[in-house]
Parts: sequence; C-alpha cells; structure tokens
Amino acid sequence: MRKLSLLRFPLVLLLLFVLPVLLIVTGVVPFSLRFPVLVLIFLFVLAYSAARGFSLAELGIRKDNLAVSLGINGVLSLFFLALFALLFYVRLIPGPFFPAWGVFILFYFLFASPVQEFLFRGFLFAEMRAAGIRRAWVLIVVSALSFSFVHSIYGDRLTLAVTFAVGILWAGIYYRIPNLAGVSLSHAIVGFLAILAGIARKL
Repeated sequence: MRKLSLLRFPLVLLLLFVLPVLLIVTGVVPFSLRFPVLVLIFLFVLAYSAARGFSLAELGIRKDNLAVSLGINGVLSLFFLALFALLFYVRLIPGPFFPAWGVFILFYFLFASPVQEFLFRGFLFAEMRAAGIRRAWVLIVVSALSFSFVHSIYGDRLTLAVTFAVGILWAGIYYRIPNLAGVSLSHAIVGFLAILAGIARKL
C-alpha cells in the first residue's frame, strides 16, 4: 500500500500541477482560460480528496489553531506591507497601481488565494504525508516549487523567484501551524499588495 502511495504522488503532481501549466505555457490551452482551469483542478481535487478519505484536519481546515495561524500570518502580512512601502519610498518599485478590474480583486481574495493555498499547502501536504513523505524540508520545498511553477504561465522570472520565496514562507508556517485560514488571508493580502505596488500587473 505504501509503495502504491509513493507511485501515486508523482503521478498526481504531474497531472494536476505540471501538465496544466505546460498546456497553458505552450499555448495548447489559451492563457485566458487560466482561471477556469484553476476551478476545474480545484473541483477535481475536492472529489479526489474525498475519495482518498482525507479529513478536514488533514487538509488544514480546522479551528483548534485558528487564532495562532491568523496571528502569525497577520504579522507576516504586516511585514510585507512595510517592505512594499519602503521599496516604494526608495523608488525601487513602480506602484501604486490600481487595476480597473475590481471584480477580479474579489475573485482573488475570496476564491483564487484560498484555492491556491488549499491546493499547494493543504492538499499537497496531505498527499505527500499519505505517500510517507515526512521530512519537513521536502514537504516545504515541493510545496513552494509547485506553487512557483504554476506562476510560470506569466512568463516572468521575477514572479517565479518571488513566488518561490514567499511559497517557502507560507509552506514553513503551514508545516508548523497547519491551518489554511491564516495562509489564505496572508496570500490574499500580500498578492493584493503586489498588484497595488505594480509588481504583479500580469495577473
């Protein structure tokens, strides 16, 4: 059974987190369909997680550590707010940039950020642990690499580097405090700040 789980994990990683990205990067799937693709992957993973028997707690949906998760991720978000303000003050970033698509901001806060955290933190951690992967650095690095790789559809090296770095932070926090609420909120806030700062205009 463990051997089957070990074989299943790379297949899941390939089909859900590598192949869709390659199809978009190569133009087989239009870039404009990136969000519908995200929705389809999310719905499939929900069904797959139920079939695998993952509990809500295993997927990071829990209340016992909610306050700690929100607190730690809140501090991280404040750190990024101060960092963006400093970078703007010394004119290292263009901002402020106010996107015209207000509906996207709601979509980003209420769906895209929580769904990405569910996929790249909650689900990936549960799937890796089910495969017998326990080492903290492996869980964290695989999560961060997968999260960064999905952003390769934007064709920007800086975005890849930044998403990997912040992915390490969120994965590290999630490893210590496995709760999706905090990292989802931090993801939404930091991503929104990056958009306002003019760093993530391609989203």
